[in-house]
Amino acid sequence: MVSFPVRASSVAAVDPRAACALPTLQYLTADIGDLKVDGTAPAPARRATRLDTRARLAAPGARPRLAPRSLLLGGMQVAATDRFWTSLFRRCGFNDAVFRYFSTDEVLQRVSERDSGSGLRFAVEHGNGARPKLLGVSSPRAAMLTLDDAMGVIRANGGEQVRYTDGRLYSTHVPADGIGAFKLGPDRFEQRFSLEVPVDGQGMPAIHIMLLRLICQNGAVGMQRALRSDVRLGERPDHSLDRALSSFGNADGFSAMRQRFESAQRSWASLEEVRSLEAILSHGGWGGGDAAPARRAAWGRMTGDLHGIYGITAIEGISPKRRRLLPARCRMYDLLNFASEVSTHHAPPGLARRIDGWIGTAIVDEFDLEGSAKDVSDFEALFTETKNDHASRN
Repeated sequence: MVSFPVRASSVAAVDPRAACALPTLQYLTADIGDLKVDGTAPAPARRATRLDTRARLAAPGARPRLAPRSLLLGGMQVAATDRFWTSLFRRCGFNDAVFRYFSTDEVLQRVSERDSGSGLRFAVEHGNGARPKLLGVSSPRAAMLTLDDAMGVIRANGGEQVRYTDGRLYSTHVPADGIGAFKLGPDRFEQRFSLEVPVDGQGMPAIHIMLLRLICQNGAVGMQRALRSDVRLGERPDHSLDRALSSFGNADGFSAMRQRFESAQRSWASLEEVRSLEAILSHGGWGGGDAAPARRAAWGRMTGDLHGIYGITAIEGISPKRRRLLPARCRMYDLLNFASEVSTHHAPPGLARRIDGWIGTAIVDEFDLEGSAKDVSDFEALFTETKNDHASRN
């Protein structure tokens, strides 16, 4: 096994809070045959029940059903993540169903025999005192951005709100054309864009346009294909990313997003739109922390007593078609602001990504009750607690 040097990242110049959150990534070149099942891994405390299996498969990002969680890479104990298995299956052309008929060691050994000498580049995450995590795999010859490379480009381009999760770096930047401040109804906004950079060799960097609501520094990120720009990496990945960040403008994208926010101020939210966002927030524990009940209460004040208004015990008791025709006591603009409040200030990275996906879908698609409100008034000031238990206006 040949290993690249392990390098710690220095990011205090970008965001002092991010320095303690970033792990160390190790990049190793090895054969797939160097992967073995960890025979020392503890066995499950009890046999999984049907309910356990159903809950695991229903969870967002559930790991493959049959692929093992604990492996050995050249004798080093590693925890195999979903990102690892997904990238390995894609590269080798099989899926986890093969483990139903053959042992993991046998599968990996046979693949290694057919691809003898080709090798793979493994990204291993070290940090927090836990077992190292096995992230994406890629070809050693493919261009990629390491954690240090990506941080250098982000630092040079004034990146803010730098954060990391499962092999991906995220940051916020000002477009090349400037902040482009403008006013919509009672609120003021500035233009920003969000950068997502895979630092484990799995995938390309992507740029998503976003609007920053100045009243509470909420960033509404449009994570949909229509609002996304992929960054293709050439022979010099750091140069390609630097050029993309320094020249990104996308005036048409910002204009379209601005128009959708203006329309959101004039559109009542439907019960279906309320239900879809509430399902994401509920599954994510309303952002977690001691203030989660306060956020849930703020949500109820914003949407109104829907059960009492429509005489139902659950929104799901109304058919989806009818839910799209019935209004809540808030507008789509309120839902977008609430979603961006939780995503920006409270949610862990996984939940924030799902919320940003909901925001992107809501902006790109036509609202259920598009243009149903005739006027634009001051929107209700809702207060939710931050992680430090300080009030933040939504």
